[in-house]
Amino acid sequence: MTFKPYAIVAGVGAGTGAAVARRFAKQYPVALLARSPDFSRKLAAEIEAEGGTAVSYKVDVADEEDMARVFGEITQRFGTTCAAAIFNASSRPFPKPFLWQTQADVDHALNITLNGAYNFAKATLPLLLNATEGAVVPTLLYTGATAAVKANAWLQPFAVSKHSLRALVLALADEFAPQGVHVAHAIIDGVIRMPLTWIMKPLSSWHAKLDPNAVSLLILRAASVVRLPGHVSSC
Repeated sequence: MTFKPYAIVAGVGAGTGAAVARRFAKQYPVALLARSPDFSRKLAAEIEAEGGTAVSYKVDVADEEDMARVFGEITQRFGTTCAAAIFNASSRPFPKPFLWQTQADVDHALNITLNGAYNFAKATLPLLLNATEGAVVPTLLYTGATAAVKANAWLQPFAVSKHSLRALVLALADEFAPQGVHVAHAIIDGVIRMPLTWIMKPLSSWHAKLDPNAVSLLILRAASVVRLPGHVSSC
């Protein structure tokens, strides 16, 4: 059986994750990863109804064994050549005075954002390396937040997790760019327009929030680097 290059999107929710999945599904078969799969299953069905190819997988990205199980299913279904892998999973920022915070707050933030990102890289990079001979440079992209470069009071665990994610991406780019994989960190500097953020920030204008469809277009462009003859990709 001949497999086409495909895309993997982790953290498929109603905002950026869904928009990215829809955007990439116009060019690739897509594997959708989510801890709570109800939404991603509906999204996969919508993509299929529109003529695309999408499969939803329930997985805890922070669980190494669970990731190994799911990626076994993904490679069986789609093959071992991945064109783009997008990590959008993240802990949520819950403001709390520092002296009220506990170790559990830090562990929760790091478990999803950093451990999940690490496991995702371990699982996807072998598949991305298989795509380095194509016309388009394979891309491993992580969505980040303003907290990756600017820390705020009451949000120490979230800031630590996002700074850690950025450091991981920089180190991965340094190692894998010479091997032909584009590794990128996309800082989403604002609040995404979605039902959850309307509840969390009701006084903030709906139009002041970022359109996830516009964000997904920029992510697709970042993952569409065309290889030049004799060119070694870098980040």
